[in-house]
Amino acid sequence: MSLHDLKKSFLVLKDSIRHFISRSMYDFKSSEEPFSPTGLKKAVIYRADGKLGDAVCFLPFIRELRRFSPDCEITVLSNSNTAQIYEAADFIDKVIIFPKKPKNHETDKYAAELHGCDLYIHLFEKLKGRHLRLINRIHPKWIATLDKSLKCDNLGIYEYTSSVDERGLTWEQSEKCLHITDLLFRILEKGGIAPDDIDRSYFRMFADDIPVAGPRFAFLKSPENRPGEKTVIFNPYGASSSRRFTDGCIINVIKELLEKTDMHVVLWTGPADRERGERLLADNFGNNGRVSVTGVLSSAREIITAMASCDAMIGVDTGSAHVAACFDIPELTFYGNNPANYSRWYAKAPKAVNVILKTANFAEAESSELTGAVRDFIGSLDESSGH
Repeated sequence: MSLHDLKKSFLVLKDSIRHFISRSMYDFKSSEEPFSPTGLKKAVIYRADGKLGDAVCFLPFIRELRRFSPDCEITVLSNSNTAQIYEAADFIDKVIIFPKKPKNHETDKYAAELHGCDLYIHLFEKLKGRHLRLINRIHPKWIATLDKSLKCDNLGIYEYTSSVDERGLTWEQSEKCLHITDLLFRILEKGGIAPDDIDRSYFRMFADDIPVAGPRFAFLKSPENRPGEKTVIFNPYGASSSRRFTDGCIINVIKELLEKTDMHVVLWTGPADRERGERLLADNFGNNGRVSVTGVLSSAREIITAMASCDAMIGVDTGSAHVAACFDIPELTFYGNNPANYSRWYAKAPKAVNVILKTANFAEAESSELTGAVRDFIGSLDESSGH
């Protein structure tokens, strides 16, 4: 066994021991009363560990929870990056910015402020001690997690998915695993709501801002302001190190877009990658006005409205894929060879083209595999526009 594997095994063992101790301290036998969403008075949804794409996928469920539970006070525990998204939804009553790693006294303080709840949702596969302490303190009647080891989870929606870290799952088996949006809706179905009565459409955040986003964000268009010019966003950088394309692949995809279309190409970067993106474009595309890097965006609202203003989206498995799905933007999204992760998080929309790479590590992807998929996607755009 290599030193790396030995270290990884030690960390897994350490995490398992901590999880066992936390369960012994905080887990409990929850209510056996049948769940019914129509009589809920208070629901708490934990999203303090979530990102932009998670918020896009959670909002349809929260909207429907409000519709079937009109008297329920809905609280979302968020982080500062996504709080603005939840605050913009009028079907959410409270948004509390919750610390990522609260101390015990902080957890107890927040629990006291929440004053308990009927329904608690935290879709995480192995809850930490701080998470279990919060649940123990507010003592919900019904609890939904993805942690199969908990006694307190009495809704059991984990039965309809699989761990995204489970490497042994086959593609055939993954077909039985629900997408994250349908997994959430299964909570309502367990409460007696007929599947056909649930509105499964996305909630379009900040939709009123989108018509003015193009003129507002100069990087979305070429400096010449060519009449009728369309914009394609290319996002090659995912949230994890395994979901990032190499510079060589990025350059080849951009070349393909410049040669095969007359669209303006935006290399989408976050703050940490903006300088790298600017250098990559300067070194390889000179003063070509048809390519640009994402400008400075100061909030989740600006990020979403800028993304939603494009005409097509190409990228890796990350939040931009869900924004494109939400706003029905034609998109090409690349996924690693991980059946469980794909089944839960693929871009779910009629105009989404999802491509599964031969590898789980995007840095190992072959450039020809990417450019071939881009070429086919461009062809589909031409066909849909009648060209």
